Amino acid sequence: MGNKKPRIARMKNDFIETKTLENIRAHKRRKKLKRRMRIIVAAGMLLVVLAGSTLARYYIKLQDLEEQRVVAQQELESLDLQQEELAYYIGLLEDEEYVTKLARSEYYLTKDNEIVFSFPDDRNPDHLEATDENPDADEEETDEE
Repeated sequence: MGNKKPRIARMKNDFIETKTLENIRAHKRRKKLKRRMRIIVAAGMLLVVLAGSTLARYYIKLQDLEEQRVVAQQELESLDLQQEELAYYIGLLEDEEYVTKLARSEYYLTKDNEIVFSFPDDRNPDHLEATDENPDADEEETDEE
């Protein structure tokens, strides 16, 4: 049992040489084709990754902008409600009866021979609540903290 390799003799004629050259050329063509296909696939994958990352970035940005839009919409609704409330108080200030009542309660204006009694538990006027100009409310908030 030796390490003898079988020897096969090749015929040396034009047909065998032509076929051998054709086989070598075909093998080289297949190698080039495979290399070319690998490059094309790699470039395609690179383009897909780049496009995917761009899409992901824009999707995240879109989500952030959508959140900002929702917050802005809520703020707009809040400001609309506040504007309606202020318009209501503007309408009240155009009423002479309400202005008289307000002047009497807030500034203690009186008619002739009239005495005004003020108690600490008197509630603040409505217009101060609407405009958030109530200084007592700020003091109460800091006391609670």
